[in-house]
Order: sequence, then C-alpha cells, then structure tokens
Amino acid sequence: MRFQHSLLVLAIAGALSACGGSSDSSTSDSNTGGDNTGGDNTGSTTTVVTEGVITGFGSVYVNGQRYGSDNAAIAVGNSPAADEAQLRVGMVVTVAASASDNGEDPEAEQITYEESLQGPVAFIDREAEQIEVLGQTVIYDDLTEFEATDLDTLTVGDFVEISGYVNENGDFYATLVELENDETEVKLKGNVANLDTDAQTFTLGELTIDYSAAEFDDMTTEDLADGLFVKVEGKTFDSETMTLTADEVENKEQSDIDENTDEVTIAGIVKNYDEEAGTFSVNQYDFVVSDSTEFEDGTADTLANGIIVKVEAVLDGDQLVAEEVEFKARDARSKVEGQVTDIDAEAMTFVINDTTFTVTSETQYEDESDLDERRFTFDNIEVNDWLKVVSRQDEEGNAIALKVKRIEEDDLEAEVKGRVSAVTTEGMTVANTSVTFDNTEFENDDGTISLEDFITLVESRNAVIVEVEGSYVDGSLVATEVEVENVSGEGDDNGRPDNTGKAEFKGAVESIEGDAVFVNGKELRFAEDAELELNDQEVDVVTFIEALEIGTVIEIKGVWVEETYIEVKEAEVENEDDSEE
Repeated sequence: MRFQHSLLVLAIAGALSACGGSSDSSTSDSNTGGDNTGGDNTGSTTTVVTEGVITGFGSVYVNGQRYGSDNAAIAVGNSPAADEAQLRVGMVVTVAASASDNGEDPEAEQITYEESLQGPVAFIDREAEQIEVLGQTVIYDDLTEFEATDLDTLTVGDFVEISGYVNENGDFYATLVELENDETEVKLKGNVANLDTDAQTFTLGELTIDYSAAEFDDMTTEDLADGLFVKVEGKTFDSETMTLTADEVENKEQSDIDENTDEVTIAGIVKNYDEEAGTFSVNQYDFVVSDSTEFEDGTADTLANGIIVKVEAVLDGDQLVAEEVEFKARDARSKVEGQVTDIDAEAMTFVINDTTFTVTSETQYEDESDLDERRFTFDNIEVNDWLKVVSRQDEEGNAIALKVKRIEEDDLEAEVKGRVSAVTTEGMTVANTSVTFDNTEFENDDGTISLEDFITLVESRNAVIVEVEGSYVDGSLVATEVEVENVSGEGDDNGRPDNTGKAEFKGAVESIEGDAVFVNGKELRFAEDAELELNDQEVDVVTFIEALEIGTVIEIKGVWVEETYIEVKEAEVENEDDSEE
C-alpha cells in the first residue's frame, strides 16, 4: 500500500529529522489563548504533520492543537513568503511541526494554505445549503466561515474563494467562503475524469478542462490519467460551455510519507473506504484500521464514505495506522445568541440564556465585535459579552460549543435554531430561548402549515429541530417565521436533496418558455397569488415574467410539485443597488 504525504513536508523533512524520532510526546491541546509559543526544547522531539481547519489564533490552532508559529515559514496560495496575518479562521492548512516531550506546544516549522476552489458563484440554494461554483456543488453549514460576505449579501456572479474538503463524488464541503471580487483567476482541485488525449481535455466534476496550452507542474502531459488528483488554474472560463482553458495543471497526488514523521493528524472526508480490508483515505492520505484503533463519537460501524473525521495515525513500516478516528458530527446543532451571564474558567464553560456551554480544544472562535481581537479565544470572553454560539449536545446532554462568535448587541440577528420544548398556541422554547408567536408563518418540508399542524407535529415526535427568524420586542424573540428542519436526510445517490418539499434559491434565468421560467435546470411556474417584487415594487405574474431576460438574477421561494416543477410562492428580481450593498 502506498501512503502519501504533502510535498511541503518533504521540503523540510531534513530539518525535522535532525530533531530525532521519539513518538513519546506530551503536548497541550487546550484552546484557551495566551501567547506562549513553546519553551526549551532540550528533550527528545516528535515530528508532527497535521492537516485541518484553523479554529483560532495565538499562535495557530489546527485540529484542536495549538502550534507556535513565530518562527514558521508560511505559504498562502501563490505567495510562498506570507505571514500569519494572511491566515483566516476556516482555512484548511497543512502544518509541519516538531514537538518536545517537555509539555510545551509543538513548534510549527511550516504552515501551508491553498484554496480548494476559486471562481464565480452561479447558483445559491438556501434550502439545500449549497452554492455552485464552476459547476462544482459546494455544501456549507453553520460552521462555515464567511469572510467579506454572508448568506444575505452573497449573490450570483460574486467571485469567491473556497477552502474545505473534497468529497468522493467531487462535491466540496466549505469551511471558508471568502469574497474575492478583485480576483480573475479560476482555480480548482479534483480528480481527472473523461481524459481525451486527442481533444486535450478532461473533466473535473461538471467542468471541462482544455489543457492544450497549459504548463505542467510536478508532472508532464504524459502523466495525465483518469483518477489523478490535480489543481488547475486559468483565466479563460466559458460559463455557457462550462469550459476552462487551463494555464497550469499541477500534480497534487501526495508522495510517500517521510519515514522520520512520527505522528500524523488529518481531518477531512472519508473516501475509498474498504470495510473488508480496513482501509480508507482522507485528503489523499491512506490509512489502515487495526484492532487497537479507537473510535470517538461513533464506532467502527460508523465509518463510511462521505463522513467527516479526524484521524490520528502513526507510521508503521510503510503504512499509516489509525490510532484514533474521531467522527465530526454536523447535524442536530443548536444556534443561539445572547449575553454572557457567567463564566467558569476551570470548567471551561460560559452561560447564555440559562444554558451552560462547554468549550473544547476544537471550538472555533471569531471576534466580530468592535474589539476585533484576532487572538480571541475562551480566555477573552467576559460577562456581558454578546455571543453567537453554534453547539451540539453530547451523550450526557451537555451543550458543547462548536463555534463562538463575539458580536455587538446591534448585530443580533433575532435567529435561533434548536429543539422545541413547551410549545403552546402562544409560543415555545427553543434552545432555552423564549419564542413568542404573533402572526407567525410555519413551514415544514412540504410548505406552509398552520399553527395547529405545527403543534401536532411537535407533539408527535420525540425531538423537532426548528429554525426561527423574528425580532426582539422587550427582550423577547417574536417569531415571524418558524421552519421545521428536514429530519429525513434523504436525497439522491450523491447526497443532494431530491425534487421534493420546499425550494429556496437564487440564480440566473436560463430560458423562458411561455409561463415557465428555467433557472439552473429547474422549471419555475408562478402561483396566481405569488408575492412578486420587481425593482422594489409589487407586480403581478404577467408583469414579472415580461420583465425577465436571459441572465436576470432572481430569488425565489416555493414548493416542488410532483417532483417535476417548482410552484413559486415568492420571487424577487435582484437589482444592481441590492447586489452592490
């Protein structure tokens, strides 16, 4: 079996191997902030390689571990001599480090970041929590960081940089979406498919790559083969034919891991899982499961393609043997906002809305308050701070904070997500937040439902997750909309939602055929009583359709009918003033 390793690590392997090869290291894994970047490394040392998401700074936190970064060589994209200020929470980075056995944090020798995908947004599906870039489906969730944009301002045509993980089917899970409207170069990674050496083309997902004029890095044109993992860059992109003329094609297959590497920690999406052989890959690294492999937040039966995991492994001969596989759950999260009323530094907890949240070494931090503290961590949280918190519930019922964002009171969004309790005709409690009903609209997978149907739904299930939008009145959240989260998790063979239930998206008109409008391959038919807005004016269906042209960006809400077309209940044409805000 061939085990693989980032080229950046090989570049410094000689420097690290001079440190020795002990694998008996004790390192700190608490993400509490501070400024210590390591001490006297006079004991034996361990060579460490990790790949995962940056969750905080001071120095750099990756995969639940703090790495001293004062002396690290940092490369960001095409800039080989970057500095820490260019790194962002949410970036997937590779860190090569050395750890001593004196209990100090590992010292990063090199930190490397490369975007997974960069290009214009073609489609935004809010119901499915997906966007489309260069024909690639990009999945996001409550843990995804948005830089210089957010889901309310992101629009079709925006040029974005995506960092995250590539799934086996070619989809991306975004850990960071950053607005890059000053950029023009298209970039993406993926596995070569449909190679045609006569036409000098291949495909990455839905995108055709014309490599006839490309330069090749770490490979030649003869090395191209279906399945090869590559990075492609180019400036000429035809959105109609979905063809990118490549300026550069770079081999991103990993090389054999260096024998002096003691520990490897990799976070990403499981691919190529072979249950019988006990092998799988994550981010181009190949792993084998042994009888002594431990599993956290799951069992060996949980391991499957498409699952996000963190793998801790050691090199045994020519094999990376997984010592621990931790499953990174992405569902059943709560999302709340409120003011901190208590902090317990010893227990690593804080209280919001009478809920006690526990932070862990992998809690993700961001400061969007006026303080704008880059090195914001648990140590910086104070009573009376306003926070947004994304959390999950562990087996003991504790609220585990996955993401903590400090904000100003004026930035409260009046949104909450979580389990429903104590529902009545007057209101309910969601994640310990009191919610009042007042002309509230209720929705489930099939569209709008009545308050009575909503209460029946809640009472008939053990746990109902809802997302609430509203406004604060005298400190209480008054709901304008309550949406029941999809609990089936059903979709097509690629995990994409099927053509049922609600639809909510933003995209450009592809064609108009009578009363039917097509957007991203989806047929739209407008209900007679649909609420339609054109240039901030309410109009009827005929006026709305007559105003549409090929390329017009529209935002819609509706429901699928017979899995064939979408009946539009609400629609709005985005004008230039809206898109520039």
